[in-house]
Amino acid sequence: MNASDVWVIELDVPPSRALILQAWLLGEDGLGVIRCLDSEKRKQQFWTTVCQKKEAHAWLKSLPEAFEMTDEWLWREA
Repeated sequence: MNASDVWVIELDVPPSRALILQAWLLGEDGLGVIRCLDSEKRKQQFWTTVCQKKEAHAWLKSLPEAFEMTDEWLWREA
């Protein structure tokens, strides 16, 4: 595993809160991106790097509202 490998954190995000989560992340230049996996099922993916994984978890915990982390993994190209 390399420090620049992609780490994916899957989140349960109500559709009405998806844009605010993305807006908050805009203030964290370079920490990662949010990818909508399935808005109807509330699945969002937070993509970051392995070397920023701890910082990403800390940032998620610091938010004014909690989003449940449902899974996380190292992304592997198919």
